[in-house]
Amino acid sequence: MKDKRTLLYTIENTTALTLAEWLDTHQFPRKTMKDLFAAKGVRLDGQLCTAKSELSEGMVLEMIPLKERIDHDPIETPLTIAYEDEDILVVDKPSGVTMNSKGQVSLANGVAHYFKIHKIYGKVRFLNRLDRDTSGLVVVAKHGLAQHFYQMQMDDNRLEKWYRATVRGQLAQPHEVLELPIRKSADGIHQEVHPEGVMTKTEYEVLHYDAMQDTTDVRIRLWTGKTHQIRVTMAHIGHPLVHDSLYADEEVLESKQSACGIDDAQCHKLQQEVTNTAKGQIEDIDKTFALRAYRLVCYHMRTGEQIIVEV
Repeated sequence: MKDKRTLLYTIENTTALTLAEWLDTHQFPRKTMKDLFAAKGVRLDGQLCTAKSELSEGMVLEMIPLKERIDHDPIETPLTIAYEDEDILVVDKPSGVTMNSKGQVSLANGVAHYFKIHKIYGKVRFLNRLDRDTSGLVVVAKHGLAQHFYQMQMDDNRLEKWYRATVRGQLAQPHEVLELPIRKSADGIHQEVHPEGVMTKTEYEVLHYDAMQDTTDVRIRLWTGKTHQIRVTMAHIGHPLVHDSLYADEEVLESKQSACGIDDAQCHKLQQEVTNTAKGQIEDIDKTFALRAYRLVCYHMRTGEQIIVEV
């Protein structure tokens, strides 16, 4: 029975004389292809071949991804599948679940169980990661070639990641693109904006301002992927995510006060909320911050057709 992940290509319109030249032209990863050749997973017109095999127009190239051992303990957990094809699985991760933390049941355990019962012989390869308290779309590659080609889409921004969030206060600009250098802080927990950090790019658009709650719903596109990028960026401009006690610190609140013109009494109230959150004294302590990865756009690695997944 043929592996459902098998990739088929017809050699057309190429000047490549050998298979190696064709693979390089189409940006196939050399290390992965070396492993496939060694495992006898590459054929031309049904015959085993090597990288040095000569090509001719109309030949059919067949690649069979390696069968691998699942690299996480398969544990049955509720799993919401938003999209699936031969190469990727898109899962709607709930809030409160980690990606692959040791000592607790994680999304990786649930995906491993799904792979096991559906006979998907691959490692669990996450193409994007979400914080424990962030919900939404996570892309899982079913094999190494899929990981490579969808990572290329992420690198050149063809793979789009969209979020919805609720932040404190009213933003001065209805739309803005923020480019900030971010790095891990000295405490090893926070990320921080710092001149020596990695440059990030975050775009937001205001959807709705709630005057009663003094919160704003925003749509966000991540152009880069840095840990806590959205949380750090929004806190840096004085609008931390609602219920995000990790980044709603006094410095942020002072920035918010000066940027939005709130009075001393309101500022004191916000500072007290943060202090109480740290001490575990307010009712909102168990609430997660309002951030959801709701939309994903990418291109099918076999057909080139656009894929839009939205939850």
